[in-house]
Amino acid sequence: MSTVKYLLTFRWANATSQLAGYLSAAALLGATAATMHGVASRYFLGRPTIWQTELSIYLLMFVTFVGGAYGLRHHAHVGVDLFVQRLRGRAQLAMRLVAALLALAVVLVVFWTSFQMWFEAYEAGWTTSTAWGPPLSLVYAILPIGMLFVACQYVAFIIEGVLGLLGKVPSDEVALLRQENPELHAAEALEPEDGPATTTGGSAGPESDRTV
Repeated sequence: MSTVKYLLTFRWANATSQLAGYLSAAALLGATAATMHGVASRYFLGRPTIWQTELSIYLLMFVTFVGGAYGLRHHAHVGVDLFVQRLRGRAQLAMRLVAALLALAVVLVVFWTSFQMWFEAYEAGWTTSTAWGPPLSLVYAILPIGMLFVACQYVAFIIEGVLGLLGKVPSDEVALLRQENPELHAAEALEPEDGPATTTGGSAGPESDRTV
């Protein structure tokens, strides 16, 4: 695939979504470490921190919003597709494209609104009202960055879906038609299947009468 085609089809969004997942995992580890440090510092050293709770909240916000792109990439978000799954082929792809377009519109609205909030906080130099007082521009940047990652992933899905409708991409390679969570299916495969109980050692029916 040429570089221009790779860029125009937003295939690079798959890589950025993976990166978002790794960054979110690091942020989750950081939030855990900050919480453990705060507990140890307060109860064992008698020195409570002023930043631990606030930092943990911001890192978990990062996990939620930036990690959303990773969840979208791997189809890990909750969805109700009872009706869509009954459709086949192009009809199902068209319906999933409509849903992706609507979701993209919502994401772009959230991105623009949150970007305006971030810019206002940055221009005014706002800080939090806590004793730690970090700049709110860093906190408010989490949501627009996360929505930007999610929007790019949706655009990649939509472009690929349109190419699939036009027959330029095989249907089995269209991500919108492969919205199964492999981790969930792997877990379901490990569950024992309920089947009829079997008995050994002869028939389970009543014994026949014997005559002497």
